[in-house]
Amino acid sequence: MAATMRMAGPYALGACLLTAGFGAWAEGDREAPVQVLQPLEVRALLVDDIAETPGAATVLQDDDIEAYRPQTLHDALGLVAGVRTIDDDALGRRAGIGVRGAPPRRSRKTLLLEDGTPIAASNYLDSGAHYTPPVQRLERIEVLKGAGQIVHGPLNNHGIINFRNKQPTPVPETTVELAGGNRNTFQRHLMHRRTDGDVGTVVAYTGKNTDGVFDVEEHQYDDFFGSVLWDVNDRHDLGVSATYFRERSDGYDENNLTPTQFDGNPRGKRRLNEGREDNNISVNYWKLDLSHEFQATERLRLSSKAFYTNLDRPRFQTSGEPLDDGGFMRGRDRRYETFGLETRAAFAGVQTGAVSHTFEGGLRFERHDFDDRRPVGREGEKLDAGNRGRLRAVEDEDGYPEDGRRITYKAEAYSAFLQDRMRAGDWTITPGLRAETYRQEAHTRFRPGHEDEGVRESEWNTLYLPGVSVLYQGFDATEVYAGVHRGYAPAPARSEEFPLEPETGINAQIGVRGDALGGVRYDAAAFYNRIENTLIRAEVDAFGDALFVNSADSDIMGVDVEARVDSAAYRPGPYNLFAELAWNYTEATFRTGPLDGNRVPEIPRHAGSLTLGVDHLSGWELSATASHFGAFYSDIENTRAIDADSGRVPSRTLLSARASYRTALQGVDTTLWVQGRNLTDRLYISDVQDGLRPGAGRTVMAGLTARF
Repeated sequence: MAATMRMAGPYALGACLLTAGFGAWAEGDREAPVQVLQPLEVRALLVDDIAETPGAATVLQDDDIEAYRPQTLHDALGLVAGVRTIDDDALGRRAGIGVRGAPPRRSRKTLLLEDGTPIAASNYLDSGAHYTPPVQRLERIEVLKGAGQIVHGPLNNHGIINFRNKQPTPVPETTVELAGGNRNTFQRHLMHRRTDGDVGTVVAYTGKNTDGVFDVEEHQYDDFFGSVLWDVNDRHDLGVSATYFRERSDGYDENNLTPTQFDGNPRGKRRLNEGREDNNISVNYWKLDLSHEFQATERLRLSSKAFYTNLDRPRFQTSGEPLDDGGFMRGRDRRYETFGLETRAAFAGVQTGAVSHTFEGGLRFERHDFDDRRPVGREGEKLDAGNRGRLRAVEDEDGYPEDGRRITYKAEAYSAFLQDRMRAGDWTITPGLRAETYRQEAHTRFRPGHEDEGVRESEWNTLYLPGVSVLYQGFDATEVYAGVHRGYAPAPARSEEFPLEPETGINAQIGVRGDALGGVRYDAAAFYNRIENTLIRAEVDAFGDALFVNSADSDIMGVDVEARVDSAAYRPGPYNLFAELAWNYTEATFRTGPLDGNRVPEIPRHAGSLTLGVDHLSGWELSATASHFGAFYSDIENTRAIDADSGRVPSRTLLSARASYRTALQGVDTTLWVQGRNLTDRLYISDVQDGLRPGAGRTVMAGLTARF
């Protein structure tokens, strides 16, 4: 932390001077009454009124989450048009989230935020996600597609998702939830929220156990969260939040089944007698946020944040033989640490003729450290989070020392943005510019017998990302939006060809949303992205790790459609019949070089969901969802026949349903519910990477949620 603070010194000093300067000017401007602006908060992705968003956007509120009872975060995001998810484990903990043309695996090209803080392992070094918050403690899931990239970065070509935690309640509220089901599923959640005077607090615990998709897998996670919000006075709000997430998954690895093994027993690994039940992955994730909201004057608002994340992610697997039969274990022991500072300012009320201006700007610094160790155990020695082995060389069949290495990576990034929201009548036009400069460094500390041992490499990249958006609100209950912007994704540092080029894109969209039809809400958008130096998984090493390359340029075009209709808007009564559609069509193809015309891997043409349901004023609700995920290629060559490393993954349509009844039991607000996913128990291939991985089978849960 001391080294991090030294590196952050110039930025921190600048941010403090900026804040102090605005504050001193504000202290002398006491005549005007305090008026809160439409805030550009550091914990939010969208303003509260989605109609003010100049682009395609979707918000899932806590009421939506409670109504649909998603078993995983992936299930919740399946209700959003343009968001695709690929399950790598039964709980969706190895998050596979893509927006529009972003390949979903490990969410590497989608910016994931929690209360505005990046939560991937390292956006500037290795952007895979191994942590997302449990849905039980979220008040909003905000999805922004093709807009807002001036304010947020990197990974801002396709879309941004922000998970917002629940806030303190004016009066004390305690929530208890217990649920269980088949596949040894046990879910629990406890949350208490309150406000005492000017201080609000939230404490929460969430945990879940379940069997995995293979017969050797067992998963468990425990999540602890706490926050304090201090309303200091009319001008100042201070906040602090802390998270600790712990996962232990036994029997999990990324070496899946050959087609022959899959045909013989698609969920059987134990029968292979390779000791796979000893394989394991662990996650220890810490996050700390400190925030300050300052309403300096009626026209000026400042938001500042400091954040720290630490991801400890060791993974171990056997050499292919049981430990009691001469086998040994190898590991990928990875630790990530990030530190960041951010300051934003919004200045409103500037008038030039008929145009009013709101200027918004910000500064950001991030420091990232990534330690990639590849330890090896002794013959018969079990490795896990408590015993991580040693660094020593183990040669492959060609005598290459593939294990025992240790490489450390570092990154520092500086960014700034400035935009002007110009409003004239029903029109809002927002031009802006984001500038980012970042350095990646790789230091091979231990790789015995190899010429790059001790070698240190580094590279700076600087990008300028202009953009403009247009919002028209002149129609009755309808908004038309459009925009074009430049975005980018840093290349993963963990590559045999370090450093790779960052992926850059020009992204455009036009859309319409509203509820002018009364009981029908809709949002439809057409989009086009031109991506250069497309970063693609080229191959998978013997341990199941993906290796990346800059492939050809690619074009992405498509349409998002979201709509919901409620009968109660047309025929009031105790019953409300509703239907909800979320659909996306995407054509993502390479446009240069030998790959010209090939489809970009992991991106199906069609994906979406249709939900039909009924609710009653007495408190009960029933609904069912059909979710479709189209066929996709798992490799850049677009191989059709499936083998252990590549192939065309078939499409699937899955059925889920839920029922709930809310009542008061002895004065306690109580909901009894049941929920099932993949109700037809369909066997399908979730992904092909180092073999075939099946999706989760039928899972049915019943539970009780009480609030008092």
